[in-house]
Amino acid sequence: MNTITRHSDTCQIKQSSSGKIVEAVVQDFQENVVLHVIVSKAVKIAMKWNGKVYEGRMASMDFVSDGPTISKTSTSSRG
Repeated sequence: MNTITRHSDTCQIKQSSSGKIVEAVVQDFQENVVLHVIVSKAVKIAMKWNGKVYEGRMASMDFVSDGPTISKTSTSSRG
C-alpha cells in the first residue's frame, strides 16, 4: 500500500505583532520541517517548524503559519 501526500498551493500566514492574516503562495514545503512562502508575488519568507507552527522573520517582523492544507490518500497495487 502506498500513501500519496499532497498540499494546497496557498496558506495563511499571520503577522505576530499586528495579528494581520494574509494569503501566501507555497513555494516549498516539507511537512513539520520547513515552509517557504511568497507574499504579494514579491516577498519570500522562509519559515521553520517549531513543534506547533511554522515561524519566520522578514523585515524585522515575525510571522507564523499552520502551513498548507495536507491531504493523504492511500493506494494499493492492482494486478
